[in-house]
Amino acid sequence: MHDIIDIIKERRTTEDFLPKYVDWDKISKIIDAGRHAPSSGNIQNWKFIVVNSPDKKRGLAEAAFGQHKITLASSLIVVCGEEDKGERYYGLRGARLYTIQNCAAAVQNMLLEATSLGLGSKWIGAFDEDKVREICSIPAEVRPQAIVAFGYAKSIPPKPPKYPLESLVYLEKWRSKLRNPNRYLKNYSAILKGNVEEIKTVMQKTATLVKEKAAPKAKSITEKLREKLTRKKE
Repeated sequence: MHDIIDIIKERRTTEDFLPKYVDWDKISKIIDAGRHAPSSGNIQNWKFIVVNSPDKKRGLAEAAFGQHKITLASSLIVVCGEEDKGERYYGLRGARLYTIQNCAAAVQNMLLEATSLGLGSKWIGAFDEDKVREICSIPAEVRPQAIVAFGYAKSIPPKPPKYPLESLVYLEKWRSKLRNPNRYLKNYSAILKGNVEEIKTVMQKTATLVKEKAAPKAKSITEKLREKLTRKKE
């Protein structure tokens, strides 16, 4: 079984899809992963619209400001947030923030499940909401939060650069930096990996020092043995 961190690091944004069908079993697993995401108060105020028809995929691509490459993906899933439900439980903050957070958590779960199934994916947030509403017959009280494309990747892009951990982690308060977050977080494997050259140097120096210290002692013992043997012969 894969460690989840490996799947997280393996995930990529797919720009080019192969025109290849993804069976419903895999798509249903992706949606199932989405519905198991955390949500505020477990209200689960999301809905998932699966779009497979070529015409509707083309329409969504146009609504996404001409991102036509997503039409080659096997399925597009429009993730919708029920803002009224969020507001009912948590007021304005529930509608404007919690609903977005809930849907984002669902999308991330789906992206990771797609990666684990050997599929490519793309999270699309730039689109004309009114056009998406019209294409998918979404009611006014429900807001489309994301379009996610799933399919077989034509190519896998290289891993993008990430900020180092020490530039992102503060301790207790803003700007209170950790000098070595890996050590603080007890990530010993990362420490060893990051300092392997330093460790080799220290070990070499230690070995040299041991030899230097041991050499005179060994020489002294050898000389004493020779003296004893000489005396016995005499």
